[in-house]
Amino acid sequence: MHLRAVALVVLGLLLATPAGAQITVTRGAGLSVDAAKDGRLAIDLRGDIWIVPGGGGDARQLTQNLKSVQRPRWSPSGKQLVYQATVDGQQGIWTYEISDGQMQKLDTNSNLDVHPTWHADGERVLYSSDVNGTGFDLWEIDIPTGLRWRISNQPGDEIEGAWSSDGRDLVYVHHHDSQWSLVLRRHSQPEEVLTTSSAKLAAPTWRPDSSLITFFQTDDVGTSIKMLILSQPRLLRPYASNEQFVVAPVSWLDRDRMVYSANGQIRQRLFNSWRSSPLQFRATIQPEVQTTVRRERLSLTWQGEPAGNFVIHASRLFDGVAAGYQHDKDILIQGGRVTAVQTHKDRPGSIVIDMGDLTVIPGLIDADARLPGQLVPGHGPDLLTMGVTTVVAAHADVDRLNTLWSEKAVPGPRLLHAREWHIGTTARPELDVTAAVVTSRSTGLPAGEALPTQIRAMQMAGLTPEQTLRGMGVNAAALMMADPYLGRIATGAAADLVFVDGDPLSEINDVLNVVAVVRNGRFYSVSGLVDRAKSAEGVE
Repeated sequence: MHLRAVALVVLGLLLATPAGAQITVTRGAGLSVDAAKDGRLAIDLRGDIWIVPGGGGDARQLTQNLKSVQRPRWSPSGKQLVYQATVDGQQGIWTYEISDGQMQKLDTNSNLDVHPTWHADGERVLYSSDVNGTGFDLWEIDIPTGLRWRISNQPGDEIEGAWSSDGRDLVYVHHHDSQWSLVLRRHSQPEEVLTTSSAKLAAPTWRPDSSLITFFQTDDVGTSIKMLILSQPRLLRPYASNEQFVVAPVSWLDRDRMVYSANGQIRQRLFNSWRSSPLQFRATIQPEVQTTVRRERLSLTWQGEPAGNFVIHASRLFDGVAAGYQHDKDILIQGGRVTAVQTHKDRPGSIVIDMGDLTVIPGLIDADARLPGQLVPGHGPDLLTMGVTTVVAAHADVDRLNTLWSEKAVPGPRLLHAREWHIGTTARPELDVTAAVVTSRSTGLPAGEALPTQIRAMQMAGLTPEQTLRGMGVNAAALMMADPYLGRIATGAAADLVFVDGDPLSEINDVLNVVAVVRNGRFYSVSGLVDRAKSAEGVE
């Protein structure tokens, strides 16, 4: 049966604002701030670039309706800004000319570029890039010539590089095997690990005299600013805490004054002060015209639903919604749906599949997928081996392949057409972790193969492993208006499950260790899916 309901999607910044009325904003969620040498401040308010006078006051909007700008950074001359954004569907690094408002995308030949910042010469931009989908490295691009080169290549991720004010020394964050390190590369000297921690380190910044480096550390207590004094021996000291910091580089006006973002405000502080004070700004915003769109809420079709029932015994279950794991649970499956999640018990006469100490999570969703033009049946089992059980995409062969992949012989993810199931842009993870979704299209990589990059993008935005899983589960389902049937393990939901070897709520990359999948109420081992992918080569 196809139940249909009508949902209202309300678009606009403020629901109660009359058309044409202006509003004044004095705060911003996820705000980052950078200071030019003359004191002007660049902020990324609501995903666009605004300029605030050095002493505070009325902000001037530079970009219009980009809604995706992050971390604008002044060039040494103060004539340009560099920032990361998604413009016309292209994620990348952009420059903005203050004199004429010209925007230029830097051609980095990469799928995901983050954390751009300037070299002291004002012609080179340093950034982190995941070129091959295997991890972030530090790269640099020369703007006049367009030449680019890699300046780090270690296991794991090298991110958030920052040059000293004279352009001779480099500091960056290295993340590998659950360890975070602050690494210093002095001119013509070997690299030095300044500090290592299991807590996340981020956003290092040089004091203008290069005497110390500030950075953020996030642990179970919260986020604080630390400083590493570059004396001999090196001295690590706490600097500031007890504020709701936005994790973006502190900006130094000079060796004694700094600005940063916390509590939704621009904060300023003298280096030797125990307290910060707000730097007030006012941004006058013209809200978008409100539009109420009536959109039909579709019901999933339970295509190819098998007969019979069985039970999965899960020693560790993340249901996609509740915090943490549930332990020693039975997942009852009939046809293609979950009929109950109950405490484990003996079930005489039932088929019980015991998954041992594997972790069970909901099937992963790619809510805006990038698919190859030559999509073939064998792609279905391949995607399942990566834990992807639902894909939303615009492709000419969607209906045929969805029918084929819903059956047993050549299984694949549920394949839904974007014109019916995708309703718009996804929430920026750094602004709204509760609704964050990162899709394969946003990474520029094909569905499935993009998963490591999608995970890293969420990590870079500061999402926890649990929030990351929701971003590929219930959040994606909500975006498609396919909840509560997808993205969760609950009564009535689709029987799409993934079994992984590891503890993904502690180490999110364990989600890539897929051992088996239940799709549409059928159980498949990864080895069996590999065999089916090979046998599908002749299927037309």
